[in-house]
This record gives sequence, C-alpha cells and structure tokens, in this order.
Amino acid sequence: MRRQALLLSAILGVHLAVQGQVPTSFDPLTTSSAAEPAVRHAFNHLDLSLTTGSTGIGFDVSMPVNKVFSLRAGYAIMPHFTHTMHFGVDVGDDPTTSQHKFNRLAGLLEDLTGNKVDNVVDMEGQPTYWNWKLMVDVRPFRNKNWHFTAGIYAGNRQVARAVNAIEDMPSLMAVDIYNNLYNKALSGEPLAVVGDVGVHMPEVMNQKLLDYGRMSIRMGEYSHDVLYPEDVVAGEGGVFIGDDYYEEGTVLHKANDPEDPMIHAGDAYRVVPDENSMVKAWAYANRLKPYLGFGYGGRLLKKDPRWRISFDCGAMFWGGTPQIVTHDGTDLVNDVKNVRGKVGDYVNIIKKFKVFPVLNLRITRRLF
Repeated sequence: MRRQALLLSAILGVHLAVQGQVPTSFDPLTTSSAAEPAVRHAFNHLDLSLTTGSTGIGFDVSMPVNKVFSLRAGYAIMPHFTHTMHFGVDVGDDPTTSQHKFNRLAGLLEDLTGNKVDNVVDMEGQPTYWNWKLMVDVRPFRNKNWHFTAGIYAGNRQVARAVNAIEDMPSLMAVDIYNNLYNKALSGEPLAVVGDVGVHMPEVMNQKLLDYGRMSIRMGEYSHDVLYPEDVVAGEGGVFIGDDYYEEGTVLHKANDPEDPMIHAGDAYRVVPDENSMVKAWAYANRLKPYLGFGYGGRLLKKDPRWRISFDCGAMFWGGTPQIVTHDGTDLVNDVKNVRGKVGDYVNIIKKFKVFPVLNLRITRRLF
C-alpha cells in the first residue's frame, strides 16, 4: 500500500506541474520536489511591440526569464523630418557696416554672376539616427505593471546633419566667386593667364574689393587658441590665413608653440562655402549608449489580455558631449563660443545635457 501511495503521489505531482499549479507545501508523500517558477516560466511566451517616441519609430520583441526579469530587443529609426535655420552673410570684419557693404555689393555680384544674391542663408537640419537595443526589464513589485529597465543602444555615429537649402545655392556660388576675386586682389595674382600674358583687374576694382573685405557667415568666436601640429611652410603660390597672405616658402608656425597660435581665442569664426559652394554640418555621438529608465503598462483592451500599452521614460547616455562639426572641420561644441542663431541654441542645450531623454510609447501583442 505504501508503494502504491508513493506512485499515486508522483503521478499527481506531474499532473499539477503540467496544469501550472504549485503545491503550497513540501511533502514527500505528495511530490518529490517543488518546481521553481524561474524555470517553469522561462521563455514561455513571445511579445511583439510597435514603438514610437524620442528614439524614433520601431519594434521590440520580448520574452520572460521569470516573473521578475524579461529580455527585450528591438530597433528604432528617427524619420528624416526637416528643421530650417537662418544665417546672415557678412562682408568684412565689422558687423556694424556689414549690411551696408552687402547692399552695395549685391548689384555688382548680380552683374558678375547673373544671380540675385540674398544675404540670408537657410540651413536645413535633419535627424539621422537609428539604434538597435538590448534591454532587461525588472518587475520587483507585486504590481507587475511597473518595471525598471537597463540596457544598451547601438547605432550610427552621425545623429544629425544640416546643409544649405537648394534655393540658396546661387547666393553661395556668388559668395565663392566674390571671395576668389578678393583673394586675387589681395595677392596681386592675375584673374587669368592668356598665353603668357596675365589679365589683371583694374586697380580701382582691386582697391574696392580690399576695402569691402571677405564675404563669410560669422558663426561665433573661437573658444581657445588653435595651434599648427607642425612647422608649416607656404607651398607653391603662397597661402591665405584669414585676410593675410604668405608668400611661397614662408614658415608659418613653430610646431605646437603656444606663443604662436594659428588662431587666437576670441577671434571670429567665419564659415565660407566649400569647393562645391555649399555649407554643411554634422552631429556625432558614440555608437554605444547605455540606458537606464522605468515604465508603466497595462491592458489596452479590457477583455483581451493579449493586447497591452505601456510607456517608457529614461536616459540614453551619450558617453560625453556630442560634436557638431562643420565642413571645414571645426567643432561648434568644443571649439566655438557664442554661436549665433538657432544652431547656437542647440549647441547650448547639448553642452548642458550629457544624456538624451527617452520617452516612448509601446503597443504590445502577445504572439504565443
């Protein structure tokens, strides 16, 4: 009878385990061992979520490890919407006379280029970031609607970009042409060489260009001295640094000599168009970004527990201050101060906040 009772107890224990019922106490006559919830509930269902928020739009898949921990992985990308920023084109170094000089030059530039020149340049900024993510959700409370999350995002380095509007290309091309004429007036080079004969601008025109100064977009001031990394010798044809011209063979700088910087702190930082008559900038952050946060969720449909809605709030750690680099290699965050306009507002925000705020909405459907 004793042997039959033990056999019956074992069969009953297997039946209870299959039904998901846990014995309330340990009894050798009832079952040989109590099943552990961490093992019984591991990876026993799969949830699929659609997400939207400050990290973009994307998806998550999650599975439980036990009643407290679950693993979640997914992907999100920010749509490439456009935000427009404005910059003014300056002439010369004196901001009080820049607008007057530009107005006088506008007609000359239109005659030279055939294009109407605008002294305001629009920059179109777009977010470009995307991220894969791996998260651990922890539900330590009896109310399992609350969860804490730790994990990591892995994505691209370039998180945003800005480029001048297409409508401003004629203005920037005119600025390039004007600056080329100004450089030739400053160096005394001919406009062109026909055969062996150099064709020069009239002296009156040269003097007018020198009086006006170079055209540029003044962004702010350098926050520190900029040093040459090595001795620099002016190459063939000489070189311009700012408004100064150095003849071929001139030693421009002693290697890393703090008494002889290329640019002094407080000097104006001016942007000129690149070789394609464009103005560009890119924002960069680390590829790997740790995350800490919390969230709350519940049923989306009262009568269907398979559908849930939840909110996640937290911080993505950039691992330092991101960079905003222009096409000439200048970092607006670390190399420039008092940056003008909307870009200046963004630069100031990035300097103050070392993390990216995360606020996401998730709609979840249990698949099995």
